[in-house]
Amino acid sequence: MDEARDRTVHLRALREAMQALSGALAEQEAVQALLAQAVSAINARGALVRLVSPDGDLLLPVGAQGLSETYLQKGPVEIAKSQVDQRVLAGEVVVIPDVTREPGFQYPQEAAREGLRGMVAVAMVVRGRPVGVLRVYVDDVDELQPEDLLMLGALADLGALALEKVRLHQSLYNIARALNASLELEPMLQKVLEATVKEMGLKAASVRLLDPSSKVLRLVAAYGLSEAYLAKGEVRVEASPVDQRVLRGEAVVLYDVEHEVGFQYPEEAAREGIRSVLAVPLKLKDRTLGVMRVYSAQPRHFGRVATAFLTAVADLVALAIESAELHAALQARYEDLKLDLAEW
Repeated sequence: MDEARDRTVHLRALREAMQALSGALAEQEAVQALLAQAVSAINARGALVRLVSPDGDLLLPVGAQGLSETYLQKGPVEIAKSQVDQRVLAGEVVVIPDVTREPGFQYPQEAAREGLRGMVAVAMVVRGRPVGVLRVYVDDVDELQPEDLLMLGALADLGALALEKVRLHQSLYNIARALNASLELEPMLQKVLEATVKEMGLKAASVRLLDPSSKVLRLVAAYGLSEAYLAKGEVRVEASPVDQRVLRGEAVVLYDVEHEVGFQYPEEAAREGIRSVLAVPLKLKDRTLGVMRVYSAQPRHFGRVATAFLTAVADLVALAIESAELHAALQARYEDLKLDLAEW
């Protein structure tokens, strides 16, 4: 009877967590909802959420409950130096009876001053990719049941999905704002590329448009690339199998550009510090205007979410390019009319 009651309690808590997390529209709202549900689910002392940094080296704190500001400011968590977090990110549910005595736990003295002892740490995973760590602190881990650990794992995954949804929503909003910042083509594209690079945690981005002959992809905007790299040479469609695929409507992922067949200027890319590339078409109805590329300094597979996100951005950019060209044409016509009126 007690087992059935516990199962009902956990299912009810899971349902409440799903409702709270699905309704979150901002990152902090999602994080605080996750923390509150995690603490409540196992009657914990406190909880902490850390997300993997864009370069994959650090776990950055994004929210906490029941922990002092002094403890939260103790210092960075470097994944290479944290054996505990390495295990968690590899998929293990780590249960530690006493963090002040655990060899692989960073900052044990600070934890002792905070009065922390037991801890459960689970990975926050989205589509098989760990994006962060949920740590929950308890007084006695021996009181935890297997169902409690399963509950924390489910909450962590729900939180990761909620954060991804919120970030995608906020990122598209930021990019849409950049698109509306100017009707002039180059300043507008510059702002969009900057916003895209920052939102996706990348190194650089560029937009190339087909010239009137459709034989050359002409650079019209770039962000995060050196002048030396931009001056490496023109991109001729006939000599670039990768861009041929993109112009036919395919989103192309290049995991390692230095050894990728069909990628122009691989040596220049290596000197620039470029490892991976995602390229998508700039399409307007049934017409392809050019190519949008984003560049990563770290090896990156660019999954379905990243590809769908950049494709959506590229569609918005294509519409904005059409609007900018229309604005330029109207502006030129207006100037002609002013000259005509002046001659009357």
